[in-house]
Amino acid sequence: MTQFSVPLLSAQNLLAQARASTGIDIDDRNAFEPLSVLITSLNADSRLHDSGAAAMQEKLLRLLCNRLRMQRDFAVHPNIAEQEIRAPIVICGMARTGSTKLQKLLSASGDFNWLPYWQVHGPSLVSGDPGESTAPRIRDAERFCQWFDQESPEAKYGHAFEAHEPDEESYILEHSLRTPCFMGWSELPGYLQWLLGQDMTLQFHYLRDALKYLQWQGLHDPEKRWVLKCPLYFGLEPQLLSVFPDATLVMTHRHPSETIASSCRLLETFHMPFTFAPVDPAAFLAGTAAQMAQHLQVREQQRDIRFLDLHFSEIVKSPATTAAKIYDYCGIALTEQALTNMLDWNRKNPRHKQGVHRYALADYGFSPDVIAREFKEYTALIDTLQMV
Repeated sequence: MTQFSVPLLSAQNLLAQARASTGIDIDDRNAFEPLSVLITSLNADSRLHDSGAAAMQEKLLRLLCNRLRMQRDFAVHPNIAEQEIRAPIVICGMARTGSTKLQKLLSASGDFNWLPYWQVHGPSLVSGDPGESTAPRIRDAERFCQWFDQESPEAKYGHAFEAHEPDEESYILEHSLRTPCFMGWSELPGYLQWLLGQDMTLQFHYLRDALKYLQWQGLHDPEKRWVLKCPLYFGLEPQLLSVFPDATLVMTHRHPSETIASSCRLLETFHMPFTFAPVDPAAFLAGTAAQMAQHLQVREQQRDIRFLDLHFSEIVKSPATTAAKIYDYCGIALTEQALTNMLDWNRKNPRHKQGVHRYALADYGFSPDVIAREFKEYTALIDTLQMV
């Protein structure tokens, strides 16, 4: 019989543990409310199993320790805030639309800053000395990747965690404690309900500061533009642009009859290390449809916000054409070397390299008619775009 966990420690206890672990006596008061709501929802909604509860508690403690270390370093080195984040390229399509492939393709060019997984897992200096070795942070990320692969071996068919490979900044956004990214690990209806009443811009403030911090550490070139990517940005473009006003938005597209089932399967594999509770497909469908409706409203009402629209089929089948479109849209010269780098990466990383990510709408109680009804306006948009 499945053993379910004892409750996670309270926010107060976890914050105290973070202070003790880091030796940093800072009152992280902005963390208390979101952390309390998150822990309450994890205890009430997620049905964490014993090993999952231990892993989640370790994860939350890591986030809090990173927060304290970053606050320490900003206080000691206020010039960190002077770092410039230059016109980032932000990939903001729905999950399972080719956004990860596009992110890794551009990262391979040599023209951009990008985030390896170990930096989103541990963005903060341990000692506060920018000259410290990064080896302990890398080893910690490698241990997580190995653990996750052992606990959920099929997850890599949809999204592989690899310490030195490009990954999305979702895991930096988690440090803000005010982000829907936490729903990737378990069902959290209580936390989500609270989050809907919060200022969603705060997670982007944290991301901006973290990118400045990583540049200041000497890990990235301040003269290069960043490539960023998260599948939860669509519909939040105004908030994102309020923090990154010169960002270039690239929207990836794929029919929801493919993305919804694929996302549900990926969520199952992501939840497995933490809980045996099933994914709620109906809630996921409703949430994604509402978010897409918000994105379409942004397009309709804020015409000054521009997107480069790319289709999944073009990204997969025509990487050279895709890259050329992005470079042209961003006003960047595409050199022969950059194109060679990207095509070399594409050749070495064929689709399904890690294994086939299998899914079907029927597995989650959906029919094509249901998807067509929920995403009628979005599929109409896709049909009007000039894409392969």
